[in-house]
Amino acid sequence: MLIADPHGIKSQGITTCTDAGVGLDRGIEELNAHIAAINSGKNPMNMRLMILHHLLREGSAFSGYTADQLDLELKRRTKNRASLDSAKLFQDGSIQGLTGALRKPYHCDESVYGELLHDQNKFAEEMLDLHKRGFRIAIHGNGDRAIGSILEAFDYVLSKSPMEDHRHRIEHVQTAGSEDLDAMQRLGVAASFFINHVYYWGDRHRRIFLGEKRAARINPLADAVDRNLLFTLHSDCPITPISPLFSIWAAVNRITLEGEVLGDDQKIDVLEALKAMTSYGAALNFEEDSAGTIEKGKRGDFVVLEADPLTCPAMELKDIPILATIISGKVVWENTEKAYIHS
Repeated sequence: MLIADPHGIKSQGITTCTDAGVGLDRGIEELNAHIAAINSGKNPMNMRLMILHHLLREGSAFSGYTADQLDLELKRRTKNRASLDSAKLFQDGSIQGLTGALRKPYHCDESVYGELLHDQNKFAEEMLDLHKRGFRIAIHGNGDRAIGSILEAFDYVLSKSPMEDHRHRIEHVQTAGSEDLDAMQRLGVAASFFINHVYYWGDRHRRIFLGEKRAARINPLADAVDRNLLFTLHSDCPITPISPLFSIWAAVNRITLEGEVLGDDQKIDVLEALKAMTSYGAALNFEEDSAGTIEKGKRGDFVVLEADPLTCPAMELKDIPILATIISGKVVWENTEKAYIHS
């Protein structure tokens, strides 16, 4: 999805942004629009791009490219402002659309399980091809059956072509069970949790789509922490509003739109949630040596907040005013309604 308002995003304290589906809507035109926005200065953020897998197939725009070749092309065309994140695939739809692939039927209709988007063998073979070409692979998986299918394919890929520290990842991981998280730990597969689901759809998941028990386990962050999985949090903008502080708030409190706590045992503490949005996110981007923490020799990407999230009341996390956003040591946005003095 193309970032329509980079200035609005800066006001949310975002310094690095990943487009998780370049080519999904308008193919190569979408990539060209990103490059134009970066080169014109309209988008000052560090951009990471997930390229849809069909653009990497034989006969398509990047047929035969290795990951290194495509990354170099993106950097060359943007003066190092954009880089390749991964090859992006989908293996199911959404829970609220009844298209997420579940192992057990939907709570509202026992005849519906959702569907996998790809034949398992073809899916695994395409992933193996991308893996051998050096691509980090990111795959959308909401339902536990889809997550299981993805992990089965990763198991196949890594058995055929072993690789240490690949950081392949699953996007959303919404209904992952304990066995799925165990497999992620064993295979070294990372996660990006759509934590905002808890607030925006938690009540409907409990009543309509999943029932009480399964709904309480959506986005099982505490279980991911227990297994030392590498993970980050996301808003899936424009599906939900983009705000790292809101996602941190959701991870810590797990409050639904109707004010209920959904899955108290899957809450994580504030420091862990902050790391998921900063140092863990940088590691997931292979950028732990240049970003994610404020240290000498790193880029100097950070935000200035009016209050300390580690000491403010947990329910107020999402409302902490952002005073400034700094990218590569340069102030790119200031809160004109708040006094902020910088040198």
